[in-house]
Amino acid sequence: MFPSVMNSGDSIDMISPTRTSTPKMPISSGRRRFVIAQLLHFEASTCRQRNRTHTAPQHLLQKRCLTVLFCAQMSTLTHKQRTRNRLMIEIARRYYFNDESMVTISADLDVSRFRVARLLKEARESGLVQISLNTGGDNNSPLAAKLRDHLGLESVVVVDAWGTKEEVRHQVGVNAGKHLAKTLQAGETLGLTWGRTLTHMIASLTSLPNVQVLQLTGHVGSNLNESPVELVRQASLIGGNRAKAIMAPLYIDNLQAAQALRNQVDIKEVFDLFDTVTTAIAAVGSFAPTSDGVTNSQFLPILPPQMQDLLQQRGAIAEVCGLAFRADGSLAAPELGEHIFSISADQLRRIPRVIAIASDPSKADAVLALWRADLISELVVDADLAERLLALPTLAADSQS
Repeated sequence: MFPSVMNSGDSIDMISPTRTSTPKMPISSGRRRFVIAQLLHFEASTCRQRNRTHTAPQHLLQKRCLTVLFCAQMSTLTHKQRTRNRLMIEIARRYYFNDESMVTISADLDVSRFRVARLLKEARESGLVQISLNTGGDNNSPLAAKLRDHLGLESVVVVDAWGTKEEVRHQVGVNAGKHLAKTLQAGETLGLTWGRTLTHMIASLTSLPNVQVLQLTGHVGSNLNESPVELVRQASLIGGNRAKAIMAPLYIDNLQAAQALRNQVDIKEVFDLFDTVTTAIAAVGSFAPTSDGVTNSQFLPILPPQMQDLLQQRGAIAEVCGLAFRADGSLAAPELGEHIFSISADQLRRIPRVIAIASDPSKADAVLALWRADLISELVVDADLAERLLALPTLAADSQS
């Protein structure tokens, strides 16, 4: 009944319940919205006239309502653009859904194969055709239960994820956000570290209870999107209206400058609140290279060469909040604490809930080191990392061998 597209100046045939036609009505841009509403009202009335004992079928009204809305959205396109869009949709449907070759489509539609390829590309670039990949994201409860028992943790979330490292990181972050939103209570103080997975977690959150949000480390680098200051700000906007940030870098090489900055009133205020944190989200950093040979750590590159060499000599393999740990869970360089603006290991250990988040099997040794340091009470990881952790001996197994 409705025209496929309505533009300013177009006209439509109005058909009365008695099936007689009225003269065509020109539709100006100022009257288009009113006419759409009238069409919907008219359609409902027509359905009731056809069957006086029943109202119009809901699915029919919904379908036609959607059609009208689509027409309104397309009203800014010219006839040539609409024709081109229809051709792109037809080609895309046959190519992606029906698995027809470009040669077949070209012959059936009487267009060149090169134009078929060009229109497929244009459809993707314009957003007319959108392609998404299923990179996982479901929880693997049996694997999570095994890992929880293996490490003796309060809670473990294992995510079945695949794809690129960044896609897996995203899925872990999203599931960490879901876990946090379900378990965080109003009135708590939420402490945030920093990292790429944590960035994905914050971006995925839609709601949080009314909590105070506290930054646990200084900032690293110049990427604002991954800055803990920005993460704290975003989290405070989602849930709670109180946020405290550390306006200082994570690492300062000059000890005098570090001490002077540490004595600043606004920074000291945040440090004094560390003992009030009830839940912390800690992104696990690893000094081990990935399978591509690239370092996992975003912290290591900001350190001066002599500090990097010192950490390597002392066997540091894991990092959280700018604190470096050996495989047995001991601090690799206690003197590093004088240079960093961060919560201390003892303070982190006293927090009732520390939810560690990590992805990629290359971080298994780092996760285990932080677990041995008694810094983890809950864990969110991908399935590949979970399986690697299950294959590694715990501290108890080490002592028995």
